[in-house]
Amino acid sequence: MRLKHTALLTGPYDWDPALVPVQEFEARLAEVQHVLAKYQESGLVAHGNSAEYGALAYLTGFVPKLGPAFALVGRDRSVRLLVSGSPTMLSAAKRLTWIKDVRPVGDLRASIASWLSEGIRDERVAIGLWGSCAMAWRPYKAISTAIKPYGKMVDLGAPLEALRQRKSSWEHELSRQASRILHAAIRPIARVGTAGAGARSAALAAEHEAFVLGAQDVRILASARNGGPPLALDGPSDAVVDPLLAYVAVRFAGYWAEGFITVSRSPLGALRRAEDGLGAMLQRARAGVTFKELASFAEKHLSPYRIHPLVEHSIGNSIGLSLEEPCDPAPEETGTLQESGVYTLRCGAMGEGSDNAIVSAMMRIGHERIEVLWSGLGESKANDAARASL
Repeated sequence: MRLKHTALLTGPYDWDPALVPVQEFEARLAEVQHVLAKYQESGLVAHGNSAEYGALAYLTGFVPKLGPAFALVGRDRSVRLLVSGSPTMLSAAKRLTWIKDVRPVGDLRASIASWLSEGIRDERVAIGLWGSCAMAWRPYKAISTAIKPYGKMVDLGAPLEALRQRKSSWEHELSRQASRILHAAIRPIARVGTAGAGARSAALAAEHEAFVLGAQDVRILASARNGGPPLALDGPSDAVVDPLLAYVAVRFAGYWAEGFITVSRSPLGALRRAEDGLGAMLQRARAGVTFKELASFAEKHLSPYRIHPLVEHSIGNSIGLSLEEPCDPAPEETGTLQESGVYTLRCGAMGEGSDNAIVSAMMRIGHERIEVLWSGLGESKANDAARASL
């Protein structure tokens, strides 16, 4: 499920070494260098923009607020950051990153060529590319044209995205903090929804709570009709919806947490089935299990209901600096849970009329058990599922 991103980023984005210290970035850079050495690459160009910045922020901490930005990584572990905007904006840009060498993009082709001429001594080279899935054609063409006289460009998205799915202890803690904000933001939706207030009122209450707790970004979808799919809240309508299917995503220190919740004042068969299916997935979740296997566990609990089409082909994914990791998600047949990864799992059931429900959970895959970071099941059911995963 793709969400429309905000036109202008809000909230604090300055690099805070208390949240992510420079040692964490140095460790990431070392991992990237191992990948470059394995594939015999002479350097790396990492791209990011305000809509999808995961690869760039992983290396630099920088989140572009205007146009695209590029990290240029040399074989000697040097990093240069090219940012959109005029030279007068560099002082503001430098506050967003630990990188010292920050320059305006200018003519991207010329900037890449200059970097190559300074650091490349081999006759023919191979330069890796990361973040191409979110790159527009013009910068892609400029980069490939600049590299061509020196050698070839190789897309390293797959092996480098694998690094992002193995979260560090610092990332685990940021995911926990984001999940705590998510929990606080979703609580007003459950409270306002069961009180009979409108979907828009519930969403505004959730958004307010998230921003008070330090969220950089909040995205909310909610049913426009009884049992309808979560949609963007456009216009002034504040319809009372029952059941209300809602989705909330919050971003803290660059890291996302997301959750689905279904609220109703009446017992729902679909909600019971969806909760049972999600609980079954949490019980079976461990390193090495595929999303396809998890989906099969959930489906056994849905009959006679159908799986909700909104989650049918997207029952889970890695989450962190991006809502969906990798940038080009792996199909469920090949997507596999990794130890130390942070994931979101979703289950939904569709019945007759408005008898529909979607619930989800976020979890960290530990060595012996999972840690439930947030769950639409409620704390007791989520803890039972986590204990059953041992």
